[in-house]
Amino acid sequence: MVNLQKEFLDFHDKIKLSDENTILREKREILLNKLSDNICDEAVTYTTFNQGSYAMGTGIKPEDDDYDIDVGVKFDINKDNYSDPIKVKKWVRDALDGHTKSVEIRRSCVTVTYQKDDEPIYHVDFAIYAAANDDGKMYIAKGKEFSTEENRKWELSDPQGLITTIKDKYKDDDAKQFRRVIRYLKKWRTHNFSSDGNGTPTGISLTILAYNYFSVSKTYDWSKQKDVYDDFTALYNLARSIKNSFSYKWNETDSQWYHTISTDLPVEPYNNLFEKMTDKQLNSFYTKVDTLLTKLDEVKGKDKRSDACAVLIKIFGEDFPSTVDKSMVGTSESASL
Repeated sequence: MVNLQKEFLDFHDKIKLSDENTILREKREILLNKLSDNICDEAVTYTTFNQGSYAMGTGIKPEDDDYDIDVGVKFDINKDNYSDPIKVKKWVRDALDGHTKSVEIRRSCVTVTYQKDDEPIYHVDFAIYAAANDDGKMYIAKGKEFSTEENRKWELSDPQGLITTIKDKYKDDDAKQFRRVIRYLKKWRTHNFSSDGNGTPTGISLTILAYNYFSVSKTYDWSKQKDVYDDFTALYNLARSIKNSFSYKWNETDSQWYHTISTDLPVEPYNNLFEKMTDKQLNSFYTKVDTLLTKLDEVKGKDKRSDACAVLIKIFGEDFPSTVDKSMVGTSESASL
């Protein structure tokens, strides 16, 4: 097959967050200042940190143009002294209320949404934690403003440990390829799954699949005295490993065999990241991974760069670059490239 590393790098530059990161940081700083200035006297001391794909360096540009950044707010409280976590969430919501048209208490966070022409363009999610507990662990506040008592709770969480675990997996240029391939997976998900409901694997579930199964793909170029990376092969090998990690399960209710997968978070609470997906949805996920692998095999069989890119555009959408093949009299097409 033809070498597609340049096309993959161009694709990566197009889908990764760049200038948007600057805007998101500005929004975050404005909101953090507002939180500090307006938080109620009842609230206790707190510290903040970045979390999620922004902190791990694996975010991509959303196709709906609704950019987001996740911020953790660690209050110096013992969860046992605040049986209702919504009370703590309100400290944050009330301090930020009125900054935009929409400041909302959601199940896992307080969300501030910026809009343009009544359409969301940025949002900042504040996850609220109790960080001074007897067991030395952190707990995240769960529940909406008007949730029933049983749906208001503190759940064990280690977001900073997760960030460290992901970022320490690989170093230097190997880590860069690791993050690139995660972004390719996320873009594939965006292009091939609906954004509604629980039928789509989450970004963190794909990240942990990569954490578990990714392997660096590179060769050493003696003429240039440096490693040469091959993102296509890294993605192909990862897709194959993900497919092989599924198992066959009998579903009594549907009287049918399904391909299912279970992958645990590598830090507390060690929960299965696919627990909200049904067996049928997991089987659909398997089918899409199988299709991805089939199309990547098709790419491997192409001798022309333009033909290979045409297949990759079907996988990832129009953000993947198309290429017009070069040709020269007396040379092969591949040699001219």
